Amino acid sequence: MSTDHEFAAASSPSGPTPAWQPAKTLADGLAGRNDNFLLLRFIAASMVIYGHGSAITGGKGFPEVFVNMGWGVYSGTIAVYIFFLVSGFMIAGSYLRRQHLPDFLWARVLRIFPAFLFCLSVSAFVLGTVFTVVPRWDYLRDPAVVQYVLQNMKLQTTMAWNLPGVFTGNPHVVTVNGAIWTLPSEFRMYLWVGLAGMLGILARRWLCALVIVTFFGMGIFFPDRDIFMIPTIYLHVAAMFGLGVFCFIYRDRIPVGWPYVAGTALMAYLLRDTAIYPFVFGAAVAQFCFAFAYCIPWRGFNRFGDYSYGIYLWGWPMQQVVAHYFPLISPIKNALAAFPLALALAIISWYLVEKPALRLKSVPGKLLVRVKENFLRKGNSG
Repeated sequence: MSTDHEFAAASSPSGPTPAWQPAKTLADGLAGRNDNFLLLRFIAASMVIYGHGSAITGGKGFPEVFVNMGWGVYSGTIAVYIFFLVSGFMIAGSYLRRQHLPDFLWARVLRIFPAFLFCLSVSAFVLGTVFTVVPRWDYLRDPAVVQYVLQNMKLQTTMAWNLPGVFTGNPHVVTVNGAIWTLPSEFRMYLWVGLAGMLGILARRWLCALVIVTFFGMGIFFPDRDIFMIPTIYLHVAAMFGLGVFCFIYRDRIPVGWPYVAGTALMAYLLRDTAIYPFVFGAAVAQFCFAFAYCIPWRGFNRFGDYSYGIYLWGWPMQQVVAHYFPLISPIKNALAAFPLALALAIISWYLVEKPALRLKSVPGKLLVRVKENFLRKGNSG
């Protein structure tokens, strides 16, 4: 999923950290101005494809690795947790770096909508015409085709999942793209961060921590109620996003390293049958993410583009394409066959859509400068 990889490393209270030296705290990692988040998100997006294999094919094959290990959650859920944790961490830093709500929201719009619109449009008007059982002109004239794009671009909980006659012969589900269910929640998280930043909550760590703890508490005691525009289906991912924000505001106090990963993972495994397991598991995921980002010396993957969002968007449709042609293959074979297709489309999306869109981040600031200059020029001439 989409994230902002632009922190203000200068905001960290620690001095610069050499790239080869493992960070001791999150602040050290940020100060190093180099990390492995790009590779982490790439792996997480790949895990989503792997995790969706059974849902797409309905078949049985090699047991899902994390479930088989006794963690109680499957790879797709863990991947989404990683995305939301990293997103909360990065988005909090993004706002505090900009300190300007319109610029922050504009950057968020550019990061999430262009690639999403590209995926929806190609799915509706290209994939749909190829894989529908409806006559093509009847398909293209069906209002549901355009509605699929428009409804999903609203990022509401009432999303459009199907297209007329598309993938109806597939072995298990006809959903065109089941992975997009998380995007409404992610955009809501952006809005909450923007509001917290505008009100000064984000800049006051004690107040921000209080708000996050309050949200956590409400989610625990009222698990069947929507909480401040966050539907119940999103509470678990919203919690990971909040944990990411918390980690950023307390970045100088949170240690990072593989011993902490081992410790929290062991605690989570031992407590997996208790009520506090989800919280300890979330802490273990967080420690793993930050150790992976800051304690691995190899940073060579950063020479590539940020393909993770595209892989996440295109994984499910490509798995449906594979299931259309090979309905009897196992979930793991479906995932392996779909991955290069999703990666190819993700690369196209990054270089033709996402990267050019991100160049427009400075447009609002430049327009504001021009407006001020014109205003001052008219004032001086008057």
